[in-house]
Amino acid sequence: MVKQDLKDTKFNAHVDAIEKHKALLEKLHLDSDTHLNEVTSSLQKLTLTLEEYLKVIGIP
Repeated sequence: MVKQDLKDTKFNAHVDAIEKHKALLEKLHLDSDTHLNEVTSSLQKLTLTLEEYLKVIGIP
């Protein structure tokens, strides 16, 4: 059951990163004052959470 908890945790972290990135892109679309550094950082977090989730489910 511990592995399932880890899978759930990593999955939820990735979904959270997706939602935050989506909100950031919407903000950028509506207000171009959003700095591209924020977008880059968000994409890096999105990539990291996806990599962690894929490792947990067994995809290298």
